[in-house]
Amino acid sequence: MRAVTEIGSRGTNRHMADNGQHRVYPHPPIHALAEVISPLRLGTYLNAAGHDVDRALQLYLWNAKIGEAFHLPIQAVEVGLRNRVSDGLRMAFGQEWWRNDAFLSTVQGKRIDDIEVTRRRLRSKNRPMITGQIIAGLSFGFWVAMLAPRYYPPIWSRHLYAAFPHLDSTTTLRAIHRETSAIADFRNRIWHHEPIFRRDLSVDYARCLKILNWLCPTKAAWIKPHCRVAQMLREKP
Repeated sequence: MRAVTEIGSRGTNRHMADNGQHRVYPHPPIHALAEVISPLRLGTYLNAAGHDVDRALQLYLWNAKIGEAFHLPIQAVEVGLRNRVSDGLRMAFGQEWWRNDAFLSTVQGKRIDDIEVTRRRLRSKNRPMITGQIIAGLSFGFWVAMLAPRYYPPIWSRHLYAAFPHLDSTTTLRAIHRETSAIADFRNRIWHHEPIFRRDLSVDYARCLKILNWLCPTKAAWIKPHCRVAQMLREKP
């Protein structure tokens, strides 16, 4: 039997069956949801929906779904970026760049801390201390930080276009750092389940595709048909 769930004007959950009869549940869903979502977080959606409970809940679900849809392009950017940056570091400092003295004297203390945290995790899990494991263990933030303009003279002045062979000559390190920083911030908002529905998400999606084309146009063309972001943008309540 097909059924339609409605949210009453007072937040009452009414279940309408095909025969037109209603069953009213004793616990209004908006109150129950507020307990686990938090009134403050849910209030963001209620305010955006003009305090229309049904639309607020639809918007909350859509926010989660659009964040899920972004997982694929952001994951593609993150994996591609760390491999391109690590290629540049390998060119500059050798295969085990992460423990090369010249590298360690070049980078900021926070980046050294990132590497040490990764090494401790590997030791605690009895995993091999090899470059591939180090690369996989470092955060998106580490790779973005390694593209900061301060690293242009010691690293990227010689190795940028070798490590990123698909860049055109007008794309600068500063532009790459700016765009990847924006994606990293956006990623963190999604991963921390924050509201993103007020953003111009088409801009975020275009940025992902632009970076993917910088990293590898073939991968960008391969990933794009599988992304659901454009579809989800059309379905915003």
